[in-house]
Amino acid sequence: MSEDKKSKLWINRIVSLIIAGGLMFLVMNFTVAGKLRKELDSVKYEPTSLLNDARAYYENENYNRAKETLNTLFEKRPGSNEAVEGKELYTQMETAQKELDARWEAAVGGIREEWAIAMAAELREEYMKEGEQLEKNMGTLLDSEWEKVKDTIREEWEM
Repeated sequence: MSEDKKSKLWINRIVSLIIAGGLMFLVMNFTVAGKLRKELDSVKYEPTSLLNDARAYYENENYNRAKETLNTLFEKRPGSNEAVEGKELYTQMETAQKELDARWEAAVGGIREEWAIAMAAELREEYMKEGEQLEKNMGTLLDSEWEKVKDTIREEWEM
């Protein structure tokens, strides 16, 4: 056999091994990894866990996270007993959210007024500091401005 034919034969064998290895990798990936993904999903979306997490968020008044968790429960485990309990919790949460919103609306006027008073005091204090600084620098500022406009004022005076 010539050198050229031997080289081609070895190249064909190497390419065949690479293709076979790639196919084996794909088959393993789809079968083994697919099973692992399903197992992870079953653990990740375990209904009791999801319901307990939603309850914890609800108790901490983190209603948005609780709703997200319950929506995941409803989507991933719709027929479970936990989903039924989750719907009751969701209703309680909606009621609590409405009560919280109503309390906010009732309190927002007073809160804004207190905030406005505090902000006005802060702004006054800042203004007073700036005013004091201005008074300290008044002589320097007047000298500087005088140098800028004295020629114009002289021209007007001479007329």
